[in-house]
Amino acid sequence: MKRTGRSRSDGGHHGPVLKKGLGQYMLRDRGIARRIAAAVPTEPLVVEVGPGDGALTAELLDAGHRVVGVELDRSMIERLKGRFRSRREFSLIAGDILTIDWKAVGGDDDELVVVGNLPYHLASVILFDIFKQVRRADLPRINGMVIMVQREVGVRLTAQPGNRDYGSLTLLTRYHGQAEYLFTVPSDRFHPEPKVDGAVIQLTFNRSGEFPPVEYDSFRRIVRGSFAHRRKMMRNALRVLNDLPEGWDELKYDFTRRPESFTFEEYIDLTRDLLSIK
Repeated sequence: MKRTGRSRSDGGHHGPVLKKGLGQYMLRDRGIARRIAAAVPTEPLVVEVGPGDGALTAELLDAGHRVVGVELDRSMIERLKGRFRSRREFSLIAGDILTIDWKAVGGDDDELVVVGNLPYHLASVILFDIFKQVRRADLPRINGMVIMVQREVGVRLTAQPGNRDYGSLTLLTRYHGQAEYLFTVPSDRFHPEPKVDGAVIQLTFNRSGEFPPVEYDSFRRIVRGSFAHRRKMMRNALRVLNDLPEGWDELKYDFTRRPESFTFEEYIDLTRDLLSIK
């Protein structure tokens, strides 16, 4: 599991050297690793992001999963090769999850689930890269994710309308499927201890034909434009989009409401209505 490593000032712990630039922290609770592994569907091929020293990998394999690890840190790659050399259900790709060739990960008959402890500073970047893959028709197909992220991000991924954490990340995630907050991981379960708690989130992605009936880039633009000024009334928030069609503010919506009060379905309908009068 990524977030693995060791501080040079850890007072005698023997393990891999921590690389802060990769956002590495070592999970020190086997029970949590087991809980994460238990939340992963058994049928798809598991693609583990940054397995590190293999703490979560071992639990995934023991639970009967087939695992492809994607690891960037060369020192971790050697440890993983040594630790799992006898496990035929484990394979390893040396590289970056953001640049891998997904067609090389599994066969056309494979369906994938992405698992791992995402580097907190790259969590959103990785999520949106996975979302892009989900929207593509290419095989193999990504069914979902079971991931650990910073607790604040986890709350935003699963927030409800009217909540201050509800925003563009919530809605753009919802476009691709459903997100469920599984449990919180206290910061003291890691070495070294990060400043924030983690959250384990399960995402189940839409299949082809299940996506909302609106073009994604337009939906994203409306959503992000709205939440650029979330404290304003929707009428004023939308004015930052300088090419809205004439008469847009006469649509059936109450534009005196704030952006965070609009539901996912209302954003879908609003995007479609704005496109229809262009």
